[in-house]
Amino acid sequence: MKFTRTLACAMSLGMMTALSFAQTTPASAPTPVKTTTPPASEEQTTEEAKPKIATIGKAAPNFALKDTKGKNHQLSDFAGKFVVIEWFNPGCPYCRGIYAEGVVEDTIEKTKQIDSDAVYLAINSTANQPKEFVITQSDEFLVKHEMEDIPVLMDYDGAVGKLYGAKTTPHMFVIDPKGVLIYAGAITDDRNFDKGDKTKNYVVDAVRASVSEGVTPPAAVRPWGCGVKYADGGGTRGRKGGGRRGGGRPSSP
Repeated sequence: MKFTRTLACAMSLGMMTALSFAQTTPASAPTPVKTTTPPASEEQTTEEAKPKIATIGKAAPNFALKDTKGKNHQLSDFAGKFVVIEWFNPGCPYCRGIYAEGVVEDTIEKTKQIDSDAVYLAINSTANQPKEFVITQSDEFLVKHEMEDIPVLMDYDGAVGKLYGAKTTPHMFVIDPKGVLIYAGAITDDRNFDKGDKTKNYVVDAVRASVSEGVTPPAAVRPWGCGVKYADGGGTRGRKGGGRRGGGRPSSP
């Protein structure tokens, strides 16, 4: 009987101790979960660092180049105006042809009839000759054709040409007064210079359509001409049907 009471007392004492421990020991707080933003992957960083590429229907990427006289030109300088850009190389027979046959003069005249503030620029990315030779050749060529009012912007490293995807000389680009690229491609449908009055001028059509309601301008037409002679030796050849293999008869200088 005495043993039983002793055992009961011991059990009671153990339960009280356990209860007291449970009441005085605080419950452990849950371990907070740390959230971290993963670092940008190398692929994402590279993608963000890429320059904007000229895309029809999008804002034309700005550029800054010096002309053959050393004057600075930025595309943004011509905001609010139509800007026609010709990729230019007087060493190319097709480029010489559009001047000798009056195509450039006709393009400028008709574009200004639509909008008198329209701007015409030539960009020369030719780098298979010394830079000073390219500058002198460009100036002398325009003087010969009495077109020296056209500024020739020097893109000797080819950065702007590649930004715009210029493939041939000539390769034309039209930017509207809002700064949107609305056309890229051939200057006309007459690479052989034999259609006369039946020639379709894509540049003029693009400008005219841009100011006319309900008229859809041509967005892009395959360019023809000589490949741009870029600095890295990666001169692009004219697309099928263009260049010397096109069967055309470009005018002599």
